[in-house]
Amino acid sequence: MSRRSLVLVALALAIVVGGVAALVTSGDDASPPTVLVTDNAFVRDVDRPTVTINKGDSVTWRWTAQQSHGVSVRSGPVRFTIPVRTDGRVTRSFSKAGTYRLVCPLHAPGMKMTVVVKS
Repeated sequence: MSRRSLVLVALALAIVVGGVAALVTSGDDASPPTVLVTDNAFVRDVDRPTVTINKGDSVTWRWTAQQSHGVSVRSGPVRFTIPVRTDGRVTRSFSKAGTYRLVCPLHAPGMKMTVVVKS
């Protein structure tokens, strides 16, 4: 293979790898943060997480527990409740900035987390 061909192959690989990296990055940025609802804990890297998002963004809760759990806003700019369940996913968007303190209504006050919504 000539030197020119090697350079063209290297350039093509760089473009492909760069394109794949861009797809992976944009995919991660586009998906909402996911919080696991496990037995007696909300988990996202740590137990009782604080998730920070921008106004208009969403958070997804994914149930992996054996027990029933729900999600309820104890304090925050907008109150909502995700009914008690044992499986599935729920995604909720946040349209008002502020700090949301959430609990499982069955396991509060220990099972809690925070969502901080920036304006």
